[in-house]
Amino acid sequence: MKENWDILFIKPCRNPNENPRQLTPEYIKSALFNNKIVQINLDNCSIQRMEMLSGSASLKEVNDVGLLPLVNLLNSGLVTLSAIGINEMPDCRVTKAKEAYELFCKKFWPGHKDDQLATQRIYDKDSIQQKIKFSDLDDGSRTVYGAPYISILLIQKIKLKYNNCSPEKQFEFYIYGVINLLNIISGFELEIAKYAFWKLSNKEINQLPESIKKRRKDIKENFTKSKSTLNKCQEFAFDAAMDIHWLSSANFAEDLGLSININGKTLQLDNWVGTNDYKLYRISLDIHSVYFQESKSKLLAVTREKYLDNFSYWKSVDDLSNRILKDRLNQTIDTNNNLTTKIDFAISYIENELSKQFI
Repeated sequence: MKENWDILFIKPCRNPNENPRQLTPEYIKSALFNNKIVQINLDNCSIQRMEMLSGSASLKEVNDVGLLPLVNLLNSGLVTLSAIGINEMPDCRVTKAKEAYELFCKKFWPGHKDDQLATQRIYDKDSIQQKIKFSDLDDGSRTVYGAPYISILLIQKIKLKYNNCSPEKQFEFYIYGVINLLNIISGFELEIAKYAFWKLSNKEINQLPESIKKRRKDIKENFTKSKSTLNKCQEFAFDAAMDIHWLSSANFAEDLGLSININGKTLQLDNWVGTNDYKLYRISLDIHSVYFQESKSKLLAVTREKYLDNFSYWKSVDDLSNRILKDRLNQTIDTNNNLTTKIDFAISYIENELSKQFI
């Protein structure tokens, strides 16, 4: 079996000081005892693994593509499954992905039933467009994915336009930029930005503790790697926004108290993300939501090794962000007024600024 190959399951929120939760048959049974049902939301990576299976695939082939842990969980108790990762795919790939998902469920999850109330993505079967363009999304989708998409684009723009500025100044441009553009600060993206602008020499990188070195590399690969054209920036930002969405949407769904009716019994959804992206999984261990005031979306916990005290950069960006967040906590912040219009304006502005950097 390849290293870092098997599907993993992320619980994006946990109690303060709680170790990462493990999705097991025992957990699934415990959830049902508490009138909850585990829902596994599959990301794009895992659905692509299903596409690798033939129509005559056996459990050995399922194991070969890293999906056997999913099969074992599906057949261990009452759970629900969602192919949410299809939303990340261009229209030309949706048919194949849906067929692979449905075949997988039919062959390896006997006895399952389709939810008649489940939403279905509308798509153009004849499309030949290979990538999703954010501007082509409908109003609702642009609103949902807009904030993280803007954050990642803004990081790209600042790293290019203000390359000669200090890392501290670049982070300052970022935090005031998201406030001016959207008046929304996401804790997750804020933490990503701190790593994005942290500049180190090769010697300093080599001296980092392994935990920090790996986190820094994972965040760069998924969220902050510099791109060489506007199109590549847009594609990278969309992929990154979807990664962020997988984690945040699970928390929002539970905050909304979403439920499902099974055989006349209403069960609250206990949302998990299923992914074969080990970088995203490792990041979620170090940056994740914690329960706060009965919400799963209001408070973020981050990992801070003592070693980071050796860098004045970290004291500077933490002090600035903590001061701004504290000030905003005592203010009435209006984030809903014409949000879609704000998102469209912000993206148009940032992409125009980015285009100037590639002339």
